[in-house]
Amino acid sequence: MGLFETTSAKPVAVHILVPGFVVHGQLAVIGTLQTYLNDERRGTFSLNNVTVYGLEPGNPARSMQLEGLFVGKTSCHAILFDTMLSQEETGLLPRTERLAIYTPHYCIQGDFHMGPDVLVGEFAFASRAQFVGATHVQVFPLFPPQAAIPQSAPLAFVHRDVLQMHHMV
Repeated sequence: MGLFETTSAKPVAVHILVPGFVVHGQLAVIGTLQTYLNDERRGTFSLNNVTVYGLEPGNPARSMQLEGLFVGKTSCHAILFDTMLSQEETGLLPRTERLAIYTPHYCIQGDFHMGPDVLVGEFAFASRAQFVGATHVQVFPLFPPQAAIPQSAPLAFVHRDVLQMHHMV
């Protein structure tokens, strides 16, 4: 058991994209994924067995190995899951739209999940959830990174507050 795990937590391998860094580690998820990610009582994510890569050219923190790390939710541009989880585990809605969304640092294309009556133009901005879910994701950095970032993921969640614009693909 790692530094931040509890007995009821399920470790899930993720890459978290934050400004200037990509964090790879085990996210200790408690309960369903949507509920855990969007719990407003928790301001951070706890990760175990972490590798942090500095993305910006000239960053002296090119790579760090850590037993554990806390990442602020509001710093997360996207959480990329290394494997697909079941609908029961994710809580994703069945309707999808193929979109390209833009954050200050990334373009993320994927099948974004939303309610049946939600307008595509408002899906994230009208959401009560902090994180919007997508499947079959491709990631394009909007800067030249000095370290490799994942180019695709079967499952991802993007923080709605960093979403600047989006369009259908």
